[in-house]
Amino acid sequence: MSYKAAMEYNAALEEDIDSSVAGTDEKENFKFEKPLKRILLACSILLAGELLWLFVVSPCMPLGAVDIKGLDGIPRATALELAGIDSQSSFMSVNARAAEEALSKIPLVETAEVIKHFPDSVEIVIKTRSPVAAATADVNGRTLPVFFDKDGVLFKVGADGDVSYGVGLPVISGVVFEEVTPGLRLPEFLAPLFAELQALRTNAPELLSAISEIHVSKTKYGAYDLTLYPAHNPVKIRMGWHITEDSLRYLLLLLDVLSDKGTVLDELDFRTGTASYRVRKNGQN
Repeated sequence: MSYKAAMEYNAALEEDIDSSVAGTDEKENFKFEKPLKRILLACSILLAGELLWLFVVSPCMPLGAVDIKGLDGIPRATALELAGIDSQSSFMSVNARAAEEALSKIPLVETAEVIKHFPDSVEIVIKTRSPVAAATADVNGRTLPVFFDKDGVLFKVGADGDVSYGVGLPVISGVVFEEVTPGLRLPEFLAPLFAELQALRTNAPELLSAISEIHVSKTKYGAYDLTLYPAHNPVKIRMGWHITEDSLRYLLLLLDVLSDKGTVLDELDFRTGTASYRVRKNGQN
């Protein structure tokens, strides 16, 4: 065999070997790819099922949990009914905005927030009103305490048997109530007073509890004055329209100093920003 012929024979033999090896690799790859495809197909079906359940079925199923926070004085059943949530409600059917508006109409509620947690739970966060002042009013022939919050909203009538409710709060007098209805908002001109009472309740509650009554009176110039009655001193404190922590602390300290000196006051006037007083004579006004 010539050299050329031998080279051609070797090349042909190598080609046959390569073809045989390639064929074997293709068969092995096919045997491996077939179960892999089946596994991938099964995983895809399972994933599609999970996504279908998570995004389509579950949000339409009855809620798994309804968590309500801040339910002081409000029955859970009442809150759920107003929010439009029952045993058949789902994530998709709950209208958070409408529920918030309905809950906010409860006089005791200051704010209400409804948060939907995908896919099957709802959280309701309620902030109830806190009293900063009280008053007395005739309700169905009975004299009952009524309570106001920082916005001057009458949110509670009666203490519901809780004798400690409202203790330490001043009584507002001189304000006429045409109708005693929870949710009633006092006239706008009283708004600054209740805002200042809230500031005292937050920053200096001991000063607020030292005042038993605040009388509102209209002046001949159309403005309003306040007369404060301390809880432990039979004296009237006449003020302008504002009650600040500094002014109240100063006036109460002044009363203590004068009392320690044996001075019995009838009236302390701070309407001009400078304190002046009138002494009670012979134990009489």
